[in-house]
Amino acid sequence: MPFAEHFMISGITTAAQTATLPASININTGFLPTKIWVTNETQFGASGTGNENITEMFWDSVFPTQTKIRYWNAAGTAILQGVVTTNGISLYDGSQSVLLGPVVTGGALSKANPAQLTSTAHGLQTGDQILIHGPFTAATAMNQLGGMIFTVTVTGANTVTIPINTNTANFTATTVTTWQKVRVGPLYYPQRAFITNITAANPMVVTTSTNHGYTVGQQVRIRVPSVFGMVQANNLQGVITAVTATTFTIGSIDSSAFTAFAWPAVTSLPFTQATVTPIGSGPSPVLTPPFYNVDVLDDATTNVQFQGFNIGAGLLLTSAAGTIGVTASDVFSWTAWRGDV
Repeated sequence: MPFAEHFMISGITTAAQTATLPASININTGFLPTKIWVTNETQFGASGTGNENITEMFWDSVFPTQTKIRYWNAAGTAILQGVVTTNGISLYDGSQSVLLGPVVTGGALSKANPAQLTSTAHGLQTGDQILIHGPFTAATAMNQLGGMIFTVTVTGANTVTIPINTNTANFTATTVTTWQKVRVGPLYYPQRAFITNITAANPMVVTTSTNHGYTVGQQVRIRVPSVFGMVQANNLQGVITAVTATTFTIGSIDSSAFTAFAWPAVTSLPFTQATVTPIGSGPSPVLTPPFYNVDVLDDATTNVQFQGFNIGAGLLLTSAAGTIGVTASDVFSWTAWRGDV
């Protein structure tokens, strides 16, 4: 007969893990819980603040779309109870790669730098990734981006930007965009990334469609199909010397005399996207003959996924007299259990 599974783990986290609210936090428990209890240690006894502060959160696998909460009323004189059904507590299963959210249809994608996606009550947070679908309703409207994953920056309740300049002749704005949130990303990071721009400069600076996760000292290889113009960059490799979230610099490559990198027209479809792939830690030695005890791919084969749960933006938003939420400095203790399944 099978053995029963019983696990319990506790920990502490803070809303300050994120730069701003609303936000979401992933908690690594090492298993998929069947019950979760979160206590806001900062607000538990803090009455009279004038805000509707959450003091406790409860989640149970029996009702997976519901997060029960207790919170202070605006006067801070009584504890009330409620249920959050959108962006509350949910499980995070990193063994499922890649896992997408529901399909969202509607909203404009603009010609701008960076491009802006308008989607009513999108529910996204800065740093989330989305998969953009294609084709769009208009035959010439940004079909080039179909199938690409982008990291978003939230600019409003209905708007986000993505790291690409679409304010060029070969893009046409669309009024309908279909997309899905990437709930669980690829298992291994740093990963191959889509390139959205390469500067013709010394040194070369590459922009990616997602937060790439690369670090200074990593070696990468560039793939640029001829349809993007900058054929001189194809198959070049080098060591990263500087990074931001969506850009990296290869100090050894002077691309100032290269043909400009330019997005192809929609009439060029189908075409292969420009990509960058991590190939190890640099500078890597030339192995002649090959020595099989040397791993030059260690940076590209780190499994960073996990199992646990997510506290979503339906809970981690700024509390106010008319808004149930938290404060960025709040400290949370949590306990997660897994019972017999």
